[in-house]
Amino acid sequence: MAKSRSPHERLEKSLLDFHQGQLPGPIPKRWEKFSDLVILPEMSFPDRLWHHSEELWTIVAEALQVQRVAIMGEVRGQFRESGVKLLRGDDDWIVRREHGIEFGYHFTKCMWSAGNVTERGRIANADFSGENVLDLYAGIGYYTLPFLSEGTRGPNGQRGKGRSAKHVVACEWNPTAIECLRWSLNQNGVADKCTIIEGDNRDVKFEAIFDRVNLGLLPSAEEGYGKAIGALKPTGGTLHVHGLAIDGEEEKTAREIVAQLTSLGNFECEVTNIEYVKWYAPHKRHIVVDITAR
Repeated sequence: MAKSRSPHERLEKSLLDFHQGQLPGPIPKRWEKFSDLVILPEMSFPDRLWHHSEELWTIVAEALQVQRVAIMGEVRGQFRESGVKLLRGDDDWIVRREHGIEFGYHFTKCMWSAGNVTERGRIANADFSGENVLDLYAGIGYYTLPFLSEGTRGPNGQRGKGRSAKHVVACEWNPTAIECLRWSLNQNGVADKCTIIEGDNRDVKFEAIFDRVNLGLLPSAEEGYGKAIGALKPTGGTLHVHGLAIDGEEEKTAREIVAQLTSLGNFECEVTNIEYVKWYAPHKRHIVVDITAR
């Protein structure tokens, strides 16, 4: 029985056939594939070598067994819009299912970080019963939806380990991301447990009613520290602060964040946990610092 070809081998053979046995340049060895879409790394198939055409992208799609082909690009603009470019296909709407949650979004306009899967899972499978949560940088609901989730169900549909927050207030200023967030809230049946605040959260005065605040902004959420501390209940609460840290200096970075928060004068703050989410750049990590404010 003949050994089946790997996706990379299928792609290589199809392109060799198309180019009469001589590839004009290297082909990618990795890509992201989900649903009927493949997203290629940013520098794949440079036009000066490959002479982009609909036929080329059709060959790539057929070899990788998808309908749509896209390529990564730089995040751009004040809304930090996705730089993904659609090369084959007309529709950029995609739905990802993760930790029992459906996230719908326009992948050419809204960012998605597959590397944050563990952090989304950590939230989705935790217990936030009775809590009011403020998500200062909601995007398409990367963390808003997990806060309202019960996490992944068991193999026979058993209830997940997570317990939804009582209510989440989600702040977002990108109109496209807001559209996607609304769709996902409705799709997951939790729209009644979320209030969306549209626009710049720096212009909002939050009541001090929140048990927990999520600050999911990179490279730094520092501009939101004052808002977050001011939104906690008078008795305090929990902050999840995202940021970047040099490899080996994660604890030092966490202490610096706590010092800044404590200096605002409302609470004494302490680190309770540091999550190592993903590599962001060489020798630099995306971390989440869990902080208790009392």
